[in-house]
Amino acid sequence: MRMSSAVLVVGAGFAGAVLARELAEAGRTVRVIDRRPHIGGNAFDALNEHGERLHVYGPHLLHGEADSVAIRWLSRFTEWEPYEHRVRAVLADGRTTPLPVNRTTLEDVFGVELPTEESAKELLASEVVAGTPNNTDEFFLANVGPRLADIFFRPYTRKMWGVSPTQLEAAVGARLPVRWNRDDRYFTDSFQAMPKDGFTAMFERILDHPLISVSLGQSYGPDLDADVSHTFLSLPIDEYFGFRFGRLPYRSIRFETSSVSADQPATVINYTDTGIYTRCTQWDLIPNSGRRQDGQHTVTREIPCDAADNNNECYYPVRNSETLARYEQYEALAATEPNKTFIGRCGLFRYLDMVPCVNIHLRLAATFLGQQAQAVA
Repeated sequence: MRMSSAVLVVGAGFAGAVLARELAEAGRTVRVIDRRPHIGGNAFDALNEHGERLHVYGPHLLHGEADSVAIRWLSRFTEWEPYEHRVRAVLADGRTTPLPVNRTTLEDVFGVELPTEESAKELLASEVVAGTPNNTDEFFLANVGPRLADIFFRPYTRKMWGVSPTQLEAAVGARLPVRWNRDDRYFTDSFQAMPKDGFTAMFERILDHPLISVSLGQSYGPDLDADVSHTFLSLPIDEYFGFRFGRLPYRSIRFETSSVSADQPATVINYTDTGIYTRCTQWDLIPNSGRRQDGQHTVTREIPCDAADNNNECYYPVRNSETLARYEQYEALAATEPNKTFIGRCGLFRYLDMVPCVNIHLRLAATFLGQQAQAVA
């Protein structure tokens, strides 16, 4: 017999942790499992031997509107360290320039002075190719034109995603805006900060509830459904169904961590050329990290690869018309299992920033609890 109040949450990242806490606060017994030896999912961070705080799965930058539901909810579990993220791209001559593209970037690339926002707009207007973009490459042409696309976006996109930008939905390219001022912050949201004690400490507090139990290093199997009323699954939806309709493609990352003697000009340097690296993060430039006493700095370079080449770590879903149609087949199949709900990036086959992820799963918890209350009534 199923226990009417207990639920299983597979995955201890943002999706699973938010759901677990919300359900526990509503009086449900929650068992959380994760195949990894730690909580926090891809946001897991830890101090190295030098006191630097490294994000083990690549830099995670939390940003959103200060009055958003998600920021207010997360603020229950952490204090914040203000941090405005900056990224610079390496040009062919070795100089670096701000990303996203702003007026300074245009001056660096075209070798001109742009004293006003209007002059920057006029320059870019002469570069773009008019049209309604149907894919990422067409988005680049319509927003920055072929010359800037060839410098910053086409090579980077090909190595990041492993396919031509013509094969990606336009939303992938739309993540980077163009600015007419000299604002060199990567994000412009009203709230930009890091958890003061790191993401892992924040997750520890979220999962610290008498009705939540956590088992790490444990993979999901159907036998775990036996004594729970509902299971929330953050594992890849195609994997759960035995890849019945074929694999849903993901990109992954290989990380190379080393020490350097000089500070980078920004926390992250993007390599937009055709080389193997996409970006390099200097960890001690993030304010909740310590700095080394030996004058060195720990940096991590990233090499993108297919998920199958990295022990199936699925970071970035490759979304286009073909893969979305395949996902819809799995989604329809999932609807035939009413006691299971797929969650998170891999369950929903969507790239989810942290704040939207929190919002989505707060709503999902509220919907689930509302449906349960109606069923009892």
